[in-house]
Amino acid sequence: MALVCVMGGGPAGSIFAIRMAELGHEVELIESARFPRPHLGESLSPGVVPLLESLGAEGALAGARPVRQVEVAWDGPPLIRADVRAEGRLVDRGTFDRRLIDHARGLGVRIRQPARIIERRQDERGFRLTIETEAGREERAADFLADARGRAAAGAWRRATTGPLTLALHAYWKGTGPPTHPVIQAGDEAWYWAVPLPDGTSNLQVFVDARQFGAAPKAALAARYLDLLDHSGFRRGLRQSEVMASDATPYVARSAATSSSIGLGEAALALDPLSSSGVQKAIQTSLAGAIVANTLIRRPAWAAAAMDFYTASLEEASTRHRSWAAGYYAEAARTRPASFWQDRAAAAPDEIPRAAVVSTDAAGAAAQPVELSRDLVIEDLPCIEGEFVTLAKALRHPGLAGPVAFLGGQPLAPLVNDLSSGATLVEIAQGWSRRMPFKSALSIAIWLRNSGILVDRGGVLP
Repeated sequence: MALVCVMGGGPAGSIFAIRMAELGHEVELIESARFPRPHLGESLSPGVVPLLESLGAEGALAGARPVRQVEVAWDGPPLIRADVRAEGRLVDRGTFDRRLIDHARGLGVRIRQPARIIERRQDERGFRLTIETEAGREERAADFLADARGRAAAGAWRRATTGPLTLALHAYWKGTGPPTHPVIQAGDEAWYWAVPLPDGTSNLQVFVDARQFGAAPKAALAARYLDLLDHSGFRRGLRQSEVMASDATPYVARSAATSSSIGLGEAALALDPLSSSGVQKAIQTSLAGAIVANTLIRRPAWAAAAMDFYTASLEEASTRHRSWAAGYYAEAARTRPASFWQDRAAAAPDEIPRAAVVSTDAAGAAAQPVELSRDLVIEDLPCIEGEFVTLAKALRHPGLAGPVAFLGGQPLAPLVNDLSSGATLVEIAQGWSRRMPFKSALSIAIWLRNSGILVDRGGVLP
C-alpha cells in the first residue's frame, strides 16, 4: 500500500482519491479553500450521472435540478432542444464539490482543509511535503503525488494551448426571471451562457477573446461585462456577487505523468467551454489517472506504457473536443465576420476521415461479402485492462479517432484475426457466437463495417 497525496479537492481530486482508496491505497487530500465555494461549471453533462453511480457517489447530486431543455440561439432564431430523459443536471458547485469530498472521507481518505503545500522535495524514497494548516506547519512523506489544482497548476505541467485565448466574465444574479433553463446565445464578438441554479440564482457568463479584451481593473471589468450583457438581451435582476474573470482557454499537457506523479482534470486538460463537459472529462481523466497511478505504484516495469497511455488519452480527448467545438463555431461564423468567430472556426485540427455508415438491415448484411481493409494495422499499444495499464493488441485505422483494443468488453484483435475473407456480417457474427451472444457479435461486426475496417469484398484497389 502506498501513501498517495492529492493536491486539490475539486471533482478531479475527489474522484481520484475515491478510486485510489478503493484500489487499496492510503490517500490524503489537501485542499486550500473552504467549501462550499463558488465555481464555474454548474451545468453537468448527462455522462456525469453514470460515472458517479459507478463509484457510489451519486449522493453528490442531491438537490440538483434535471435539465429538461436548453435554449440555443446560435446561427438563427432561438430553438428549444428538449431532453426527454433529463439526464443533465444543474448543481450548486460549492455543495456538489463538498459532497464529493465527504464521500471520499467516508472511504477513509484523510481530508486536510483548509491546507496547502508550501514546499515539496523529492528523493529516491518519494516526496517530503511541508503542509501549512490553521494549526501551523508540519512535515509529511508521500510515495505518490497527484496534482488536481486545475488551472492553478500552470507551472507544473508542460501545456500546449489548443484554441484561441478565451476569457470568461461571470457573476451571480437574483431575480433574472425566465427562462428557467440554460440558454446559450451567440453575440457579435462573444457568446453567452445563462445557467439557472437550484437556489434561484443565475450565473450569467460571457465568453470573450482574451487578447482583444486585455487586462482591466475591476471597475472597468464590471462595466464592460454589464455592457456586454446589455447586448445579450438577458434580464439582469439584482447582482449577488462581484464580476469575476476566469481563464477559459483550452489546452492539453504534453506529458502529465511521471513515475511518481500525475496531473488530473484541468491541471492536464481543459476543453473549450462550449463543450459544457468539463466536469465529466475531469471525472473520466481522474478514473483513468487512478488506473495509471496504480500501475506506476504496483507495476513500475510498466511505467513507460502507463505514461504513454495517459498522454495519448489526453491528446485524443483534446483533438476530438477541439474538432467538435470548431464545427459549432463555424456555424455561427457563417453570419458573423468578427475575428472572435473566424479564429475559433479555424481552430479545428486536421479532420479524421470517416467511413460512410452502411445499412444495418439483416437482409443487406446477409447478402454482402466483406473483407478486412488494407489500411488496418494491428499493433501492441498500452490500454486499461482491469486495475492496471497493460500492452494489448489494438486496431489502428483511418476511420477510427484512435487505436481501439476492446469493444463491449471484447478484445478486438482476436476477433479480427478469426475472420474469413468473403464472409457476410451475419456469418461473421455466427462464427463469433461461441464467444458471446449472437446479438453482441453482430453489433461488433456492424461497428467494424461502419468504421471502414471491414469493406465490401473487391471494394478496394489491389
